Amino acid sequence: MTLQRYPLTIDGDSWEVGTAGEFAIALDVLQGHHDRAVLEQLAPHLADIIATPGGLMTILRALAPSDRLYLIEALGPRLVDCLHGAGALRDILAMTAELEVEQRLLETLGPTGLRRLIQTAGELAEVLEWVYGDCDRLVLDLLGAAWVRRLLSNGSDLSVVLHSLSPAQQEGLLDELGWDDVAALVVGRQDLALLLRALPSRLSRCLLDHVPGPRLAALVGGQRDWEYLCARLETDEIADLVRRVKELHHAE
Repeated sequence: MTLQRYPLTIDGDSWEVGTAGEFAIALDVLQGHHDRAVLEQLAPHLADIIATPGGLMTILRALAPSDRLYLIEALGPRLVDCLHGAGALRDILAMTAELEVEQRLLETLGPTGLRRLIQTAGELAEVLEWVYGDCDRLVLDLLGAAWVRRLLSNGSDLSVVLHSLSPAQQEGLLDELGWDDVAALVVGRQDLALLLRALPSRLSRCLLDHVPGPRLAALVGGQRDWEYLCARLETDEIADLVRRVKELHHAE
């Protein structure tokens, strides 16, 4: 297949650009003096020229922040086609490290683009790890609680996501998921241990209060269960677990 090439003219000099590499060379030759003019001329064809995550990374690196914003807006709905997966989104977020650029990137992807890219709890955690400011909240809002819930098979999945959030954002996510649904993810002692470790004390206690008594009793019913949990929890977490078990015994 013949590579499609697109004309570019600056100050009377003309090029044809067909790949991200050629695009980057043009920007380098112009030394930043005409970046916006280049972007404006190529705007209808940017997604075809950039094409890949590597291409997007190359061009973003060559641009000033304001021109990065323009590029993202110009790509629009086709931005997701240049990313291919959550790993590429993570790498772009790690490279830009600019709040406004990250916000524009996420808003341009929107719910449809983010849901297309983020297919597992681990991928969600990796994206959340590399956003700044309130962008973690933006990611969760765009995905929606129902989609996040679809990514979670058990408490271990949820713990991975929680480790990438501040305590305030953890609480917001857990409230949106619903504490009963969160407790339902605790299907084994590993889930319990990982969630208690991921949460601050107040939220850990709230989790324990929502796990149904019979299930919690089954999770800590044997000596090996206690040894497993005690080897993985902090002292205050063990104390909260003991308190909850005692409450269940008193209620019988």
